[in-house]
Amino acid sequence: MHELPEFEVYAPSSLGEALTYLSGEGRGARLLAGGTSLIPDMRKEGIRVRRVVDLSGLSNLRYVRRTQNTIRIGSLTTIRELTEAKILDDRYCCFKRLEHSFGFVTTRNMATVGGNLAAGADGDLAVILLALEGRAIIRNAKGERTAEPTNLALAEDEVIVEVQFADLKGLVSTWFNKFEKRNENGKAGITTTTVLKLKNNRIVEDVRIAVSRARGKESGRVPGAESELRGRTADAESIGRALDKVESEIDPAGDYRGSPRFRRRVARAMVKEGLAKCLEELDHERGASQC
Repeated sequence: MHELPEFEVYAPSSLGEALTYLSGEGRGARLLAGGTSLIPDMRKEGIRVRRVVDLSGLSNLRYVRRTQNTIRIGSLTTIRELTEAKILDDRYCCFKRLEHSFGFVTTRNMATVGGNLAAGADGDLAVILLALEGRAIIRNAKGERTAEPTNLALAEDEVIVEVQFADLKGLVSTWFNKFEKRNENGKAGITTTTVLKLKNNRIVEDVRIAVSRARGKESGRVPGAESELRGRTADAESIGRALDKVESEIDPAGDYRGSPRFRRRVARAMVKEGLAKCLEELDHERGASQC
């Protein structure tokens, strides 16, 4: 473990001020939101950082709101604020599940939406937003762009300011699963998110299945599995075919946390649970939430 190196801290009072700094004398500076990724990395890996831009004072980037048919989440919203947001009802169980899988409570109190997305494409929120067909809003001093949550390609002068996705409508439920070898504080071996929308007769109107490391180290959807379910009755036969597709279609990279074969089997089991939990919630829509 390395000592924390000396560095300069710049604390802007507004987003515009931060973007101006990053486009000029602050080029190459690292962004600090909650600090749950940057500070440990600086200690553990001895990363040389000359300047840090502390965004934590930009309170106008902390919100969860609905604008017409769009859910909008500010990038400095903490994971705890996200899991407790009343606007995200039982349809958004995928977010509520982070309370059980995203580190300890101190981590959830500090870690931010933008920071988790910026940390890597196989992060918890990236996989959730992938299933929700969400997008990230990114700004620099010259303007704004949108990007998929798993393909941000952030430049050194850019800041994630918001994530957005269409508000879920109809008979729909979601589920998030995470497998890690060290409970509550380890890096995930695999994560999955399931979004299931039914018609009243239990026909699958829409389904989205996202898996971390779906291809190598990149997160992705599993279109073959989704096709096996979409338009069909959500019964054991169609679900079984979909799970076969999950296992055969993804091609995860292996490492010390799990081999490719192991990750495929775990992903299959987690998607199976996700579909079961979504069906249980939808079959008992007026009962107690499964979140």
